[in-house]
Amino acid sequence: MPSPLLHSVSGYILSELLPQVKLSTTKSSNWYIQFFYPVLVATCADFDFIPQIITGHKFHRGPTHSILFALIFSISLGILINYLWKGWYRKIFCSILILYSSHLFLDFFTSQGIPLLWPLINIRLKSPISIFPGVHHSQGLFHYSHLIFIIFEISCSLLALWALWKWKKSKIQLNQ
Repeated sequence: MPSPLLHSVSGYILSELLPQVKLSTTKSSNWYIQFFYPVLVATCADFDFIPQIITGHKFHRGPTHSILFALIFSISLGILINYLWKGWYRKIFCSILILYSSHLFLDFFTSQGIPLLWPLINIRLKSPISIFPGVHHSQGLFHYSHLIFIIFEISCSLLALWALWKWKKSKIQLNQ
């Protein structure tokens, strides 16, 4: 299962690759918005652990991992951001939807799957091929079996960031 690390890196990379994902802010000192906005939106689907802690009921990978929730979240946050920054709503909505959907895309490739079509169909859909190593939560947080997962996630993240760096470097050289 992808961790917040991989979801964060995917959000950051999407914000660098797709110009429509960038928020236009008037101050250059708002660099932190450009960095944290895509990272937060890309990891937001996993904030469903909060009601799980409060109520004790299982929420993780529930409705927040569906297309319907992605649309509702994108519309709602798009309206809020559009109000705060007076941006172009369609651009903001599309950027949020792309970033949020990146989370669903990665979680689709896990052995557990996601309820993508909830509430229409209450079935977890998953790829026939799971590309992420499993995490055994019952073993505790610091169990040695998590090393495979941690090494895999760090390797994927570093490889993706390196590829982004190479792409940006080649783009700069082409413009010179």
